[in-house]
Order: sequence, then C-alpha cells, then structure tokens
Amino acid sequence: MADAAPNNNQEATKGPSMKAKIQILGGIVVLVLLECAVAYLVIPSPQDVIRAAENQAQAGETAGVEPAAEATPLAANEETVEVDLNEFGITAYRPLSESTMRIDFHLYATIRLTDQSEFESLMEKNKNRFREQVIVTVRSSDEGELTDPSLGLLKRKILEKTNNILGKPMVHSIVFSEFSFVEQ
Repeated sequence: MADAAPNNNQEATKGPSMKAKIQILGGIVVLVLLECAVAYLVIPSPQDVIRAAENQAQAGETAGVEPAAEATPLAANEETVEVDLNEFGITAYRPLSESTMRIDFHLYATIRLTDQSEFESLMEKNKNRFREQVIVTVRSSDEGELTDPSLGLLKRKILEKTNNILGKPMVHSIVFSEFSFVEQ
C-alpha cells in the first residue's frame, strides 16, 4: 500500500500519458490535412491563372482600350517642333548580373506645329503617367537596346507608349540628347 501511492504521484508529475500525446498528434495531422485539402480546392492552378489573365486581356481589348494608331506621315512642307520631355536619371539594380546600371538622358519629341498646344495640354494632364512609362521602359530594356548606337528600339517603345498615353498619334519621333549608360 505504501508503494502504490508514490507511483500514482510519479505518473501525475510525468505529464500527459502516451495515449493523450497520440491524440494531440492525430488532431494536428488531421488539421494539417484539412488545410491542405481546402488549399487544393481554393487556390487556382497555374493554368487557371494564365487562362484568367488571357480572358482579362481579351476583355480589356474589347472594352474600348485600343492602342493609338500610327501617326500619319508628315508632308514635306509641314512644320514640326521639338518639344522638351524632360531629363531622366534612372538607376536600376539587376539581380541576375549583380550589377547596377545608371542611365541619364534628355528626351525630346517631334510633333506637328499645329498640334503643339493640344500636345502640351495632354502632356500636362498625363505627365506622371508618361514619366512612369519612360522609366519602366528604360528599366526593362536589355543591355543590347541600351548600347545600340541609334537607340532605335528604345525610341520606338517610348514613341508607342507616349502616343498611347496621349490617346492620339501626335508624336512622330523621339530624340535622345545627352544619353549616357553606365553599368557597374
């Protein structure tokens, strides 16, 4: 009798029994499996995400969001003006090459003289969108585009995005002055 009492006290101080530990572990396993099943049913697959993005893009195209048409060619005797689009200084880190690129340039656009007042009005309304598009375009350009002596592809991208922002094909060409590109 005297030996039985200390055994009960020893079991009470050991903590939960093995059966209780197994029940707690089983409950946790069931909970994790339940969460995995819910995640499997709720989270879309990569194919579903791609399909949804394609459908959304098609819906945007049909909702009246159309890219600006090409600018009509200039007549031989038509006057144009160069409009200052501002200076840009862009720094971008490229994690793949572990390098940083610094690009500085001054940007101009050529437009018809008759479009100048409307162009300035539209640019004033959209100046931040324009600036963002130029920065995104330059930052997403690869080294080949940035080291091209004529900067042809970069000019073309900025021209297209500018005309899209304006909603009309008003810009006929993009001119870079003072372009420098340094990669460290």
